[in-house]
Amino acid sequence: MKPFKPKRLHALTLDYRRQRRTSWVGIALLLIAVAGTGVLGSQYAQIVDEAAQVESGIREHSLAMRKKAVVPNAADDVRKIALEIKHAREILLQLSTPWNDLFASVERGEAPDVALLRIESDLDKRGVKISAEAKDLRGMLDYLRELEGRPTFSDVFLQSHQVQQQDPQRPVRFVVTATWLVRR
Repeated sequence: MKPFKPKRLHALTLDYRRQRRTSWVGIALLLIAVAGTGVLGSQYAQIVDEAAQVESGIREHSLAMRKKAVVPNAADDVRKIALEIKHAREILLQLSTPWNDLFASVERGEAPDVALLRIESDLDKRGVKISAEAKDLRGMLDYLRELEGRPTFSDVFLQSHQVQQQDPQRPVRFVVTATWLVRR
């Protein structure tokens, strides 16, 4: 391997005062760039003005829509108030209903062979719908007779019944409707 020998470096001389000739091509490109910047600036200003006008129109339209919505109609107010009063009365009726008395009167009794599944109430018609399951038909009929004998129910009717064939013990599911004599 040969040993490395650096080549001789020449001295660098910089002449900052030397006169150069002006290039017309460079000046022309500079003038074109300045003119293009001016055109782009005016287009930008135009777009900003249009955007401001559109935003102003949207704000005015929004305010006009709010003012329209705020202007109340007396007939609509009366209807709304009537609906609110009706709804409040329904809620008050449900809150003042003695639900514990209903549940106690349905669950109370001498029916060990009956399991209650669901209790539905219709306050307007004072109706009660009881879904239950008994071990057999006799248990179901005993429960019906017992409900008829309670002072809290009248018009007790068997709405439907079905023997559960898929179950080996063959229980009977049934639905009873009755009028609930609500005591307030």
